[in-house]
Amino acid sequence: MKELDGEVLESRWRGSAARHRVRCAAGHESAPTPGNVQRRRSFCPTAGQDSDAAWAHFRAQVEEQDGEVLEEEWLGNRVRHRIRCAEGHETTAHPGNVRQGGGICAICAGTAPEAAWESFRAEVEAVGATVLETDWKGAAVRHRIRCSQGHESAPYPTLVQQGGAVCRVCSGRAWDAFYILTDPTNGDVKFGITSTGKPRLRVHARDGFTTVVRLSTGLGPGAALDHEGLVRRMLCAGGHVPVRGREYFAADALPLILAVSSHLHNGR
Repeated sequence: MKELDGEVLESRWRGSAARHRVRCAAGHESAPTPGNVQRRRSFCPTAGQDSDAAWAHFRAQVEEQDGEVLEEEWLGNRVRHRIRCAEGHETTAHPGNVRQGGGICAICAGTAPEAAWESFRAEVEAVGATVLETDWKGAAVRHRIRCSQGHESAPYPTLVQQGGAVCRVCSGRAWDAFYILTDPTNGDVKFGITSTGKPRLRVHARDGFTTVVRLSTGLGPGAALDHEGLVRRMLCAGGHVPVRGREYFAADALPLILAVSSHLHNGR
């Protein structure tokens, strides 16, 4: 640890697979396992991060769950940030936990995975729908369901438990559009799905993605979600790595995204 300019805060050895509290030269505290430090030759998750990108990504993830970040500035990946969820609860969340699939509101989501899984299934079954997943994936991870009309979609459990619609097709809020946006300042690309009416595009415009390269609307049930997954898989196969999140890529990924999406109806 000394050769990496760090300081171990534990008073005794806890084993190579156990987390040990450490402090880096910049003062960031974390708890890596000794095995990971030896393999990666680093131990501080904060060092080297692009704070502006991390701040923008965190805000976007909270907004995707209809929440609002109440902080005025980035406090760090491991520091709790005040947020307000869709139900109006004011609480705090670690950006790192949210990025890894954790919910933004502990009040709504609860803390026991078994209880959350049972509650989600009960909410879905109460409206005549069926959960197609075989196990719990987390409160902020989409779960596939089939509604009483046979539509298949993938809502967030947190939104369902907060009173959101189980089926967006039936509720008139279907994800029937696929978009490709770019940030004119650096050429970065953002793609994703939304509903006709462009609500998601307004969110991303505040993040700098103001140029609409393609907006394909009127897609059939599940088509936009399936296409989003296809684009991600093709980018991975082509060696493209997200610059942040899962759907933010450097400018050189745009030609492939356009090629994969060329068969979609262009609603612009």
